[in-house]
Amino acid sequence: MRVQPQGFAKVVEQGVTMSIEKTPSVPRFGAGGGTGGPAELTPEDQERARGLKKMRTLALSLLILATLIFLSTHLFTDNTGVWGFVSRASEAAMIGAIADWFAVTALFRHPLGLPIPHTAIIPRKKDTLGASLSAFVAANFLHAEAVSTKIRSAEISHRAGSWLAKPANRDIVVDRAAGGLEYVLARIDDDSIKALTRNVIIPRLVATRKTPVLAQLLRQIVLDGAHHKLVDLIVAEAYSWLRDNPQVIDEIVHNRAPSWVPDFVNEQLANRLQREVLGWVADVRDNEYHKARQALDAWLVDLSDDLESDSSLSQRAEEIINDLLSQDGVVDSVLEIWVSLKQLLREAIIDESGEVRARIWQLIGEFAERLQADSDFSRRIDDRIATTAGDLAESFGPEIASVISDTIERWDAKEAAERIELYVGRDLQYIRINGTVIGALVGLVIHTVIVLLPG
Repeated sequence: MRVQPQGFAKVVEQGVTMSIEKTPSVPRFGAGGGTGGPAELTPEDQERARGLKKMRTLALSLLILATLIFLSTHLFTDNTGVWGFVSRASEAAMIGAIADWFAVTALFRHPLGLPIPHTAIIPRKKDTLGASLSAFVAANFLHAEAVSTKIRSAEISHRAGSWLAKPANRDIVVDRAAGGLEYVLARIDDDSIKALTRNVIIPRLVATRKTPVLAQLLRQIVLDGAHHKLVDLIVAEAYSWLRDNPQVIDEIVHNRAPSWVPDFVNEQLANRLQREVLGWVADVRDNEYHKARQALDAWLVDLSDDLESDSSLSQRAEEIINDLLSQDGVVDSVLEIWVSLKQLLREAIIDESGEVRARIWQLIGEFAERLQADSDFSRRIDDRIATTAGDLAESFGPEIASVISDTIERWDAKEAAERIELYVGRDLQYIRINGTVIGALVGLVIHTVIVLLPG
């Protein structure tokens, strides 16, 4: 059953609007800083919440605008001429907006409240994220107070910016870096790379089952529709080739037809066959839901299932891959790539007037200028240095850092997701906005291509 465009658009618009209305514009957290959730909102957090609400409204407004334009073109125009372009652009804009709304929303909650698999990622993975954050802080940020205070008071980043701002000092840095890289490259033995590839990398690959990885990759490609553009290209090229080479079908008909059949019958049959074949290929090309496309998707999914299981196909694929990896040419190819890459790097760093060194010199200058002009950036650099130095002085980092994972485990999953969304959600709304705009542009381009195609 075909869903009317305006009905589908209304359902989508209402669903997205209801979902956003269900989401608190200002996240609420555990009162009093108790263990049930994160602490109360600070003034900065309230400002972030207002910014998040503003960006949500903007993204939703663009979706509603695209929907209204889409409905208007279907209700009040014949979708020809300029209105056809407007209709297709607005339709694609809706699709892009809804798709990116789903992607952003799925990080923090179930879209539309539906328990769709692999959504509400942060609430479901809260404890895992907390454990990872705890381990990260223990390894990189815990420090002795005296060490961190001393490093911060030294203003290392500002001093480094002043030193690097001088061209002569930048020359020294570039020369030292180039010399160090050249030293390392010169002492990497090609035979060692060859031996590593032959004795370690390839045996490890051969001993490991590769078809499950290939199956997951193939399945993800089908789920994402990443192969559709390749199918579009192949079908379009097939159509062009059949259209430009009608003699191929003529030859097939004349060669297969009995000798007693008159030529004019063969010609009529060939012309009819060519029209049917071209029509079928054109239908496959223009209809993204064509049965042939669906059959291809189903076959690829079945193929991925066979590759993932211990089927004869999976075993045969493993044998073919292992045979290819066992060829001496594989090791030689890896070595050739390594030699070419090493030579390219050496030539780039040796050439004092080359573009690579000039670009590195320029980037160092820009970095030095930012260290001097951007106090927030330089302060962050100082903080990172102080944290790293403090890690070396701290004896019980992992035990102390466990307070992070323990605290996050006590947090309510929904409130934790809302707090994280408060900090990153505003920027994520740009994904929705970009999806709407890019979707409109892509729809416009696709419709333009379809209009310009012959036939």
